[in-house]
Amino acid sequence: MANFLLRFLILAMFCVWPRAVAQDADLEFSDYDKEIAAIEKELMEELSVWDFSTDLRLGGGYKENVSLSAFAEESSSFASIGFDFMAIRIPLAEDGMEVTVFGALDERRYLDAESVGSEQTGLLNVSLKKKLSEHWQLKADIPVIYIDEIFDASLTEDDIGTVQVVGKQISFEPGLRRSLPANLWVETKPEVTRQYFAEPLDDYLEIGGRISLGVEYGFQSELFLYVETLRRDYNTRSQRDEIGIYMPETDLSYDRPERGVEWAHYWDSSRRLRMRTRYSVLENEDSGTGYFDYRRERMSHGWRYRGDSWSISATVRKAAYEYDLQGLFAFGERRQRSDLSWDITVGYEYNDHLTFQIGYEQEIINSNVPLNPIIPQDEYRYRVYTAGIDWEF
Repeated sequence: MANFLLRFLILAMFCVWPRAVAQDADLEFSDYDKEIAAIEKELMEELSVWDFSTDLRLGGGYKENVSLSAFAEESSSFASIGFDFMAIRIPLAEDGMEVTVFGALDERRYLDAESVGSEQTGLLNVSLKKKLSEHWQLKADIPVIYIDEIFDASLTEDDIGTVQVVGKQISFEPGLRRSLPANLWVETKPEVTRQYFAEPLDDYLEIGGRISLGVEYGFQSELFLYVETLRRDYNTRSQRDEIGIYMPETDLSYDRPERGVEWAHYWDSSRRLRMRTRYSVLENEDSGTGYFDYRRERMSHGWRYRGDSWSISATVRKAAYEYDLQGLFAFGERRQRSDLSWDITVGYEYNDHLTFQIGYEQEIINSNVPLNPIIPQDEYRYRVYTAGIDWEF
């Protein structure tokens, strides 16, 4: 009997052992599948598709009135070189981070001008987008700008006209967008900008924000309204009294509320033909007597067509400035100024990498009261003729 029980227990153990091993194996494979699924999810969240493009631009042209002068126009031919690069990170996961990095460097070297040797500009912009939910999206732009070029400072400086300045600017512009029914959206965007200028201009800090309300329709067309307010604090500039005399030991700042509308309309599903219109009204209000107060109305309207090989774009811009006090005491009427400019560019895509372009640009500045009665730098005109090639590699 004892031998029978011993044999039964041993046989039972051998019968149960494979089932136990199988159960342990099932448990291991189940955990393994969960582990793999977790890893795949993490990879989907972290991995992304990067797309890179670079462009080299070579060209030249001719510019009338290189220094934007009203009394000593100087024209010159020039050679130009530019370089663009773009990197786009497209996340594989729906809630991943989209990143766009764009940079551009341009130099124009004048061959016959004595007053202006060259001009350079640079731009680096990092754009971030992340979908927080079905209706919420987080955005941020971080642009860095460098300029070394002829600049018209007469709009905000009454004793400085056009001058070649060196400056750099860095901004931080986060934004939060909410999608609404019927393809509507609303967006709020704080803005912080720090501007550094070499003399004779002054550095400043600008803080403010914008609220926009828009609608998307058609072939990714968009129409939106916005209101914006910015506070600009200068480092060392002083206030002026009603007739423009400096007020020592005072600090100058501007409040710059703005409102406007922008409309970009695509006429076909391939988005070959686009129309873009912008209109805005800005009120510049200084912190003192109002000597630098002015109202600006600005409008631009442009068209762009891109065919299989040919492309053409044209834009016209109009701006009108009305000052509250400037010019009133010296000339008997308030200073007014109007800016009118237009440009047109025609391009021919020879192949996937090489494009030829020609362009024309003109701007005319008129004023009822010269900025300086002896040297009227508040009125000038310039024209630019360009031709070049764009090589994408």
